[in-house]
Amino acid sequence: NEGNEYFRERDYGRAAAAYSEGLRRRCGDAGLDAVLLTNRAAAHFHLGNYRSALNDAIQAKKLKPTHLKAIIRGALCHMELKNFVEAIAWCEEGLQIDSKEKKLVEMRAKADKLKGKELEGTFLGTQTDFCSRRKCQGRAVMGSDLLCKRNIKLVLEPSDEEEEVSDGLAEISLDGFHSDSATGAKVHLDADGSLSWPVLFLYPEHEQTDFTVAFHENSRFIDHLMVMFAELPPWDLEKKYLPDNLELYFEDEEREEMYEVNPEHTLLQVLQHERYFVKAGTPTVLVFAKRSPFSKKYFSGKKVHRL
Repeated sequence: NEGNEYFRERDYGRAAAAYSEGLRRRCGDAGLDAVLLTNRAAAHFHLGNYRSALNDAIQAKKLKPTHLKAIIRGALCHMELKNFVEAIAWCEEGLQIDSKEKKLVEMRAKADKLKGKELEGTFLGTQTDFCSRRKCQGRAVMGSDLLCKRNIKLVLEPSDEEEEVSDGLAEISLDGFHSDSATGAKVHLDADGSLSWPVLFLYPEHEQTDFTVAFHENSRFIDHLMVMFAELPPWDLEKKYLPDNLELYFEDEEREEMYEVNPEHTLLQVLQHERYFVKAGTPTVLVFAKRSPFSKKYFSGKKVHRL
């Protein structure tokens, strides 16, 4: 009930935390746990944590295979992740339960239409600081101004065709800094004039990743960690990945140096660091468990700038 109240208020972070607390009670009621997982999937979905949402939908479906809301949520996640074949499979599974479910019928048709299409949107241009290029026009110029005012340095991926540079940059807009090939997520401008970014979290020790589609520039990293690790991930067998037991870093590839990130800092504060360069429109952060043998080995021989 507490989670539902937060959800109605669109406080999806607290809603996810409340549903997680409900799951930790281990009530033994598979139906109730399926509802909690499906609700938390919805909260994660609205936060842009599509992979976490999908994991919850999968678990909910295991507990209650006929739970239509979990199936719909899982199909929606696959659509956002551009897994169209999987989305179709989930839709068909749901339609076997209710052949007239409008959301599934529409989603099935849309997924079928998009299946097999090449959805890559690569940048054209040499590797450069976005703010230094002024050949682009229209909203692309407006986008560069937004980044320059924030002192954010965007690095574009190199192109094989140097002559295509200006044309490629002209296609970049506020909603299209990032390539669709990996996730389909893009930087977008909110109504209040703030930017929300797709952010990739890397876990080198376990070769795992998390992807947040819409990380508001004024949100703190700790707020996202509290939601992402409200429950231990299945790959964390040693139970080390707790919000207060994590260290965040970004890598300066040019100098081959590592910088520790303060979890209390906002995304904008990190992006404004003099040595942070956003590659292909997606900020990336590395996550380690504190004082782990792996992190000690990983940082051995590297210059690390600590907090």
